[in-house]
Amino acid sequence: MKKMASSSNSTPVNELWDGILLLSVFGTVDSARSKEMMDAMLAKVVQTSAKVIVLDILGVAVVDSAVANHFLKIGRATKLIGADTIISGISPEVAVTLVELGIDLETTTTTGSLSDALSLAFEKTGYVIETSK
Repeated sequence: MKKMASSSNSTPVNELWDGILLLSVFGTVDSARSKEMMDAMLAKVVQTSAKVIVLDILGVAVVDSAVANHFLKIGRATKLIGADTIISGISPEVAVTLVELGIDLETTTTTGSLSDALSLAFEKTGYVIETSK
């Protein structure tokens, strides 16, 4: 795996595997940071021809309707240029908040863990993981 450079050190988009990108989000997300994340992700999707992006939000402690909508916009924008988005790292607290806020995630693929997201990403890109027993 190689780390891909991004337009900003606060928005590191990593190429995990051919066709799979990861953006791990930590801290507070506001409109300016959301735009930075979207710009960096879209640039990497185009640069790498990625088919799946994983947006890992485990490091985001507080999610309100504005933050949730920022994440959904990133997913919609990447879909328009040919990449599927998986939002991972949704904690039980964040899940409850999203439900209470009425955020519609029906068309968004979500997982509770990064490992589940990676399994889905591998499946979507046709990779097979073999383990020895």
